[in-house]
Amino acid sequence: MATDKLRLTATDLTALTTCDDEYLLDKGANLYTLGKYEQAVEYYHLATILGNAQAMANLGYCYLYGRHIKQNLDLALAYFKVAALKENIDAAYKLGDIYESDKWGIQDDELSEYYYHQAVSFILGTEHEKSELLGCYHKLQQYPSLCLALARKKIKNGISLTDFSEAYQLLKHAEIGYLHELNSGHDMYLKSYERVKHLLADQKFDLIRGKYDKLFIDEY
Repeated sequence: MATDKLRLTATDLTALTTCDDEYLLDKGANLYTLGKYEQAVEYYHLATILGNAQAMANLGYCYLYGRHIKQNLDLALAYFKVAALKENIDAAYKLGDIYESDKWGIQDDELSEYYYHQAVSFILGTEHEKSELLGCYHKLQQYPSLCLALARKKIKNGISLTDFSEAYQLLKHAEIGYLHELNSGHDMYLKSYERVKHLLADQKFDLIRGKYDKLFIDEY
């Protein structure tokens, strides 16, 4: 397969000497969008050297799925975990997904829930840990897939009213988040939105709907 040799521009070299990791990350992301994956990976590597957590997470995805580099689960996990140590939301969320699935041969229910919770804590900080009320944290609606994943985990493992209360609130955030995506023309979220609506209709939430629905009434 023919490859395009990476040639660093004068601006690239300036970014390296001034430690402008965000420039290198953005250039990598733009190249990836253009389908120039091998060059994108090289810029992600450069940004990673400078400590950019999002570049680390992006490399994690590239190694996990073998996107124009050799697939390597160990390296993917390493990049995701270092990025998560730097409080990168994408990395923590993806680690939750990896340990949730049996696809990778390392399924671990406890670790999955841990990383989903970690991603939420990166979004909200630690204040939400003092209360079971998640309805007021509208930032979660920017991450509907994370809300859905953690809600399903809580429904599956739930043993207390708090578990189901948090699951319901997460599903409401997911519902609103997906609805915003659909209204923006992102039809790929339709199935996820329908899945959330189905879960919200479950009778196990009948006793708590009134308590929490009022927190979301102005969000639609």
